[in-house]
Amino acid sequence: MTGTGSLRRALPLAALIVLLAAAPGYAFDDTGLPPSGGKGSGGKGSGDSGGNLEAIAQGYRLTYPTGRPSGASRPLASVNVNWTPPPCWFGPKYTPEQFKAEYTKNFNDELPQVHGTFRTAMGMDRDHYQNGLDYPGGDKGYKDFNSAEAGKGMWWLVTVNPDADPSAQMGCNDQTPRWVPNGQMPPAGTGHVITPEMLSKLAFAHTHVPGVRIVTNPAGPQTVNIPTWVTLRQAYTPVKVRASVDLGGGREIWAETTAEPSAVHITPGTSDATVFPSSGDCPIGPDGKVGAAYNGDPKAAPPCGVTYLRSTQNTPPYQLDVSVNWHVSWTGSSGGPYALPDGRVGDPREVTVREIQTINN
Repeated sequence: MTGTGSLRRALPLAALIVLLAAAPGYAFDDTGLPPSGGKGSGGKGSGDSGGNLEAIAQGYRLTYPTGRPSGASRPLASVNVNWTPPPCWFGPKYTPEQFKAEYTKNFNDELPQVHGTFRTAMGMDRDHYQNGLDYPGGDKGYKDFNSAEAGKGMWWLVTVNPDADPSAQMGCNDQTPRWVPNGQMPPAGTGHVITPEMLSKLAFAHTHVPGVRIVTNPAGPQTVNIPTWVTLRQAYTPVKVRASVDLGGGREIWAETTAEPSAVHITPGTSDATVFPSSGDCPIGPDGKVGAAYNGDPKAAPPCGVTYLRSTQNTPPYQLDVSVNWHVSWTGSSGGPYALPDGRVGDPREVTVREIQTINN
């Protein structure tokens, strides 16, 4: 969703509100637009990861005390299929200079496309931020986008989560930009104000954990009634992600999620198999390692593995799946720890099982 698209959808409601003298009119929304420069804009030269640059553009900052994303990591998926990050949040986003530039660009892009009451609403809204127009029974107007207060606060705006359901996104168009002094929060009743709990969900959404790369011994096709020893290449240790919002004046709100590997489960892909251990839950070693290489003893049971009892000669390959479950919690400026849904990563692989024929004399 782009800022211009959100603006266009907000215009009919905004115009009606202005004409009824109930609340602010032209609901500027910069969804998807990164800051135009200056403090908080981020950049590749800052040393931030790509995920952090994305977060900065959305009004909060990510740091990774442990588990910085890499090419070998995977996004942590919630086991709760109904769990989603917040559809939007209202937080500090722009200096007066930045807000003026983005607002003016959006205004000039949209004005030729609207007429009548909508055009009137846009003009009133611009006068509210630029020329000090007070809204009837509501917000006091600003002069030149509050440029005289530069450095003393930030413009707060709604940012929509681009991955949210479109119907949930539409509920985010009811909050207009507001100037908030450094170190303060918006007045009570302001919609969608960002909270530590929201930040915990955003941190969860940016949590990347080691993937699952299965190594089998023997390698390649497996053999009926001979144990397959399974190891995982990665080490599974706690991953921490911190999301924060700088309120200025030495104050911030923050949340830090901790994802801890809690179980590694092996699923052979067929009922004609015996898993090791019998529970299917492979232990995680103190170093985060899972499984062990074949120790040379044909009678030994692998600490993580499977024995297939039927070949795949007349069937498709089995889907051997080893999944890692992660227990996730968070603490923040509002306290904690609090629970978040568990997460899981897995990577099924095809296994062909052969049967060795023997001849008895």
